[in-house]
Amino acid sequence: MVSVHTKLLSLLGNPLGQTFAPQMFNETFRQLGLDYFYFPIEVGNDKLGTIVEAIRCMNYAGFNVTKPNKIKILEYLDEIDELALKIGSVNVVRIQDKVLKGYNTDGSGFVQSLLDETSFDLAETTFFVFGAGGASRAVSSTLAFNGARKLYIIDKFDSASQSLVEDINTKIRNCAVYVDSGSDDVPELLRTSNVLINATGIGMYQDLEGTPVEKKHLFRDLFVCDITYNPPKTRLLRDAESLGCGIMNGVGMAINQGIKGFSLMTGLPEPAEIMRKVMLEIIKAQ
Repeated sequence: MVSVHTKLLSLLGNPLGQTFAPQMFNETFRQLGLDYFYFPIEVGNDKLGTIVEAIRCMNYAGFNVTKPNKIKILEYLDEIDELALKIGSVNVVRIQDKVLKGYNTDGSGFVQSLLDETSFDLAETTFFVFGAGGASRAVSSTLAFNGARKLYIIDKFDSASQSLVEDINTKIRNCAVYVDSGSDDVPELLRTSNVLINATGIGMYQDLEGTPVEKKHLFRDLFVCDITYNPPKTRLLRDAESLGCGIMNGVGMAINQGIKGFSLMTGLPEPAEIMRKVMLEIIKAQ
């Protein structure tokens, strides 16, 4: 039961009908006996500042940020963690002594998941990344920081992919390559890549049959990742699996970033075992 003493947390984004975050956090709080409550707030860039100012006046411990707000949120924070500033994207905000500080756990969550599930040596691995928004900024920048050999990056907004490539090459390592949205070279570049990452949101609910790349351009030796977790298998992953590709969805990334975000927002130790079990049970029940 929510009372005047309950610490609040939220997820700010739009749409949020697909998210399991409230279930994952609230069940974890219940098992730990903590007086916290996590709930979604559907909001886009236009009203984000209004919501953040309202949060400042309430009993909040922190909040998560998701599409399309991960970049815009930087404008409304008091402090930004050094890595999040380099990435240019925030997905976790801690509130302490009325100070809002932004962090990014998306990238480390993805990289940890990839290394847990595969035997890739990042220094020998070429990635083709679809999308250059907040999630892609985190994933791509962290891959570069951890020594990825090469990153091809494409987005429907060329200015976004150009900006991300420039930021990676100047702030982290010179390993990113811009791919024009209208380029005919995508199939050829995919053939030189080891891992495809979909960070566009295409294939999530409201666009279930969408895919960033047609099946005819996939091939058996390509490892295919989609950072969404609901649905657990997007059209892209189904297409890839049917060709014998290795696949990975965003479940591991969501769990890993959730664990780190829990600790940042509450100041408590990471509940790794509990949160992982809770999330897997939620997914199994779908």
